[in-house]
Amino acid sequence: MPPPPSRKTFVRRIAPIVPLAGALVLALVRGLAIAQDVTEPALKAAFIYNFARFTTWPADLPATDSFVICVLGDAAVSDALARAVAGRQLMERPIAVTPVVAAAPKRGCRILYVSGVPVREAASVVGDLRDEPVLTISNIEGFASAGGMTQFFFEHGQLRFRIHNESAKRAGLQISSKLLIMARPND
Repeated sequence: MPPPPSRKTFVRRIAPIVPLAGALVLALVRGLAIAQDVTEPALKAAFIYNFARFTTWPADLPATDSFVICVLGDAAVSDALARAVAGRQLMERPIAVTPVVAAAPKRGCRILYVSGVPVREAASVVGDLRDEPVLTISNIEGFASAGGMTQFFFEHGQLRFRIHNESAKRAGLQISSKLLIMARPND
């Protein structure tokens, strides 16, 4: 067994590695700081946009000037979504984010995000859209079971989602298998 290296030899061997290790630690700390800057509304907005990207609407939809994403009851998500989709297109149309109220018709929406209302009211809103090609999304507990298509929830501190694919199919929407694989099972 060879003798242990002298202190001088050890320092000479490790010296080139120290700056690299320092840079790696600094990069990890910066990455964590950036990850912590993402707000919950911004995260939900990113999910909503990606749900749109991975959903196919019926080909016979009436022509519209823009792809409309409606938001009911959550101004912070509405603002974050407007920032996230600025300058982007879906279905070869610019994306418009529109705040709506529960009593207003929502048939012009391609996506409806519902938050901040009781589950009964959310169920009523999505019930009015039951057979319409509108992707319904919410963070309300029980939303997917109440006829909604996609429900956000937190699990171990991470944003997750459920998809009620039968509701989507009934409305003529096809959700990509890429999303379906990532979704948690419905309760």
